[in-house]
Amino acid sequence: MAALLLAGCASTAPPATPAPAPSGTTTVVDGTDLVFLHTMTAHQERTLAIVRAAPQRVREPRLRTLVAAIDATESDEVAQARRWIAAAGPAGDRHRHAHPDPGDTPDPVALLRGTPDAGYDAALVAVLVPQQRQAAALARAHLAVAVAPAVRDLARRIDESRTAQIRLIAALPVTPPTR
Repeated sequence: MAALLLAGCASTAPPATPAPAPSGTTTVVDGTDLVFLHTMTAHQERTLAIVRAAPQRVREPRLRTLVAAIDATESDEVAQARRWIAAAGPAGDRHRHAHPDPGDTPDPVALLRGTPDAGYDAALVAVLVPQQRQAAALARAHLAVAVAPAVRDLARRIDESRTAQIRLIAALPVTPPTR
């Protein structure tokens, strides 16, 4: 569980849309699943802030499409996670996880807002790749301890889609800035 929390707080495709639970069934989540859902939701909210910083500034069409897909997918995943957390009742709030900005790293949204248009795609890639790499790692770590099958499936889909997104970004004609 400590690795799960550390992975969720460290700095860092065809997206998969969360599959709804079959009609008449309820996904019961508690314990480590709730920790994962809170941690992943906080991480995804940061990702959404990144991709929503200025999507109109993205020049590479395939990157623009990917940014829109990330926005849609992660918005759906966050909504699903929030429903599961709410369904857990008071127990869901006991596992709330804040995702504060690390004090020694720049705010990725502020960095993007301050980037000139000519370098925006490269700056976005430089911020987005580690963010998605961390999401995949967090989801992969949860696979070993997931309890609810639906949460395990969500973790698997997050791992697969973020890993695929990183591969897609690597194939784009956008060179991350050198530091």
